Amino acid sequence: MKQLLGTIGASLLLATCAMAQDVIVRPYVFADDASSNFSYNWSNGCLTLQDLSVDGNPFSRENPWANRHHWFVTMDGISPAIFDPNADGSSLEVSFTLNLAPAMQDNRTVEGGLYVVEKPFPRIPGTGQETWFADGVLMIANENAGGNGGEIAAFGGRMPFWGGAGARYMGGPAKVTFRYNGATMKAQYEVEYNGNTYTSPELNPGDGQGLRFFSIGGFVQINRINDADPNRQAVVSWCDIKVNGRTIVGRSAGDVNLDGCVDDSDLLMILFNFGAGCN
Repeated sequence: MKQLLGTIGASLLLATCAMAQDVIVRPYVFADDASSNFSYNWSNGCLTLQDLSVDGNPFSRENPWANRHHWFVTMDGISPAIFDPNADGSSLEVSFTLNLAPAMQDNRTVEGGLYVVEKPFPRIPGTGQETWFADGVLMIANENAGGNGGEIAAFGGRMPFWGGAGARYMGGPAKVTFRYNGATMKAQYEVEYNGNTYTSPELNPGDGQGLRFFSIGGFVQINRINDADPNRQAVVSWCDIKVNGRTIVGRSAGDVNLDGCVDDSDLLMILFNFGAGCN
């Protein structure tokens, strides 16, 4: 029995350790208020990042600008996964449903959405720029804009620009999809919102070489530019995160003791509590 249990345990570890943590969170990518109340969690299929009481004190610059936080898809639970569909002509599709709060503010206080970082850039040796990182976003903003709603747009780094096809954000869930075709070396964006679908054409990243060696995830930025409110905050959720149709379930899947790894300690906790009842 012990030998059988050991065999089952070893098989379980081999099958699950690589997927023990399917996203990693990188808080305070830049922090004008490093003492703000930041936290994140997985619940009901949603990854939620919240940053409360962003007042710009005491560890910020004299004129505080923003806090920004990232998360990335990971395959090893330690570092962001790196994708290179150009290498074999494959395709990558990442999608999620974004919920952003607070919505419809007079100022653009919250931005959130999809984040892509490519490394290194450009890929031309001898230019002195071989270690540069190029990052871009597919952003949804909560600015009221006179009742027209927040901007939806893709830009930055070598991400092809897209103006959102006229879509404006006015609160509530929005499904965001990013597609990259390694055969054509082009990207495509899609936003489903309020019963409408806004899809870009396949767009060229700019130099005809496509995107190479990039990591992908999400971001939230809490802005305090020209903002009289001393305490800004944001609660942003990414729900039903999928990579090529596979749902990302988060680090707590099988991680009973929430130490970031599915291992023997989780199995032992289950076995010692087996039969304890449903309460």
